[in-house]
Amino acid sequence: MEHRSLLGSRGTKADHETIFDLRIEELISDILGRDKDQFLLNVFEEPLTDRDAINFRLSIFTDLLNQSVYNAVTYFVDAIKDCKRLMNLEGDLYDEFKYGFHIDAALTYVNALENSWHLMDGLNLKSEGMTYFASYLKDLINGEGFKALKRATYEAKAARDRITVRIRISGLEVKVNRDENGEDLASKIEELFSRFKGQPVQELKPLTYLYNQQVTHVHAAILRGVYKVFREEFDIMKRLKDDFPDLVDEGIGSFAKEFEFYVRYIDYMRGIEANGYRFSIPRFTEDGSVHVKGFYSLLLAKKKVAVANDIRTSGDKRVFIITGVNGGGKTTFAISFGQLAFLSSIGVPVPAEEAELPAFSKIATVFPTGEGTLEGLSRLEEDVARVRKVLGSADSKTLVIVNELFSTTTSEEGFELARRFIGKIKDKGSYLLYVTFITRLAALEGVIPLSTVVEDDRITYRIVEGAPDSRSMAVRIASRYHLLYEDIRGALN
Repeated sequence: MEHRSLLGSRGTKADHETIFDLRIEELISDILGRDKDQFLLNVFEEPLTDRDAINFRLSIFTDLLNQSVYNAVTYFVDAIKDCKRLMNLEGDLYDEFKYGFHIDAALTYVNALENSWHLMDGLNLKSEGMTYFASYLKDLINGEGFKALKRATYEAKAARDRITVRIRISGLEVKVNRDENGEDLASKIEELFSRFKGQPVQELKPLTYLYNQQVTHVHAAILRGVYKVFREEFDIMKRLKDDFPDLVDEGIGSFAKEFEFYVRYIDYMRGIEANGYRFSIPRFTEDGSVHVKGFYSLLLAKKKVAVANDIRTSGDKRVFIITGVNGGGKTTFAISFGQLAFLSSIGVPVPAEEAELPAFSKIATVFPTGEGTLEGLSRLEEDVARVRKVLGSADSKTLVIVNELFSTTTSEEGFELARRFIGKIKDKGSYLLYVTFITRLAALEGVIPLSTVVEDDRITYRIVEGAPDSRSMAVRIASRYHLLYEDIRGALN
């Protein structure tokens, strides 16, 4: 049965410099946790350039933010994982044990599909992706192939349930006999533990690797004896495995893997939201305007210390010059917006109260590097090399984020180089966030000056539109402790 991807389409992996400078790897590591599946790592590092493809994913997220839809999907993902776990376990077992595990895997699969459909049926699904998944699930369940699998599965289960034996071990001799009147040990166990009903329950995942170690040739020999006594039942069990060796439909397996992209991110979101921060579904502007309210650093929000900021432009001015006191949050501001733009490009909700921005075709960065990382070039030469690379591919939909560019040369030369670079960016029509200590750049024509806010000599980590404060943080601190030139001169006199 042919299937389509729930990711819509795949993008192209972002430049290594961008991933490194914007701390994308660290962010993805936080999102995925310990289980860093390579497929998911790739999807998170591949921005899309097509707006329809991005909106395809965002609409699925909108559906999944409905708790009932989320519950149905997480049940489906976990159940298919359990089925695949059982099937993988089969490969490590003695042949005599494989039939029983195949029955369990088939039962898990049949129940997974039917229960998932029952959970999905009647939900108000609006996204193309979710309605397609529900339709695929319904058609598969109603198909003759699935019905045949279900019949064979329950026939095999019934055959297994008819197997009751009595085992007698005498020295090295093991005898297996049919036991039609033996004790029902399952009911005894249930009776024994009935006193704990109603108590809090913690689900434990089976430790399959321990099970493998405990299954020995002795157990296999016993099962061979059981096979001789219950040949007809074992033939029915064997028929299920022979007729349906690969239980999981290709589309179902693909959906379960792709849904993890959505579920993992929603789980991560909920952890951040629990710390008092908000997410929103980004909207993409046609006129090039930017209006993002209350965006913040996800890496700091995890520690509950992120400060929210705003950024906006009508689109006629696209160059932001960020200046202000050292340690005032300038670089964090730029990285946070870069991460937000990156996340919007892979089609996930973004860390902001509201987010309207262009669908950027590319995000490029120029951050400080160590001496000689590019074939022995000096830091200034590296800056020029990266600038040339950025300008070579920039267009009107490119976002460029620059941090302390040309800071290794004299202030006058740095200003002139930066001024020319900004002029080239404006000619391209690209968007630019430029973090710098060269305050004169904020006075250039056609740029939007942003500066850090200091209140009562205290850094607030807020960045607002406006010219930078004439007094640096160093001057403020020196003034507080009466260490200004005038103070020292007065004390000496």
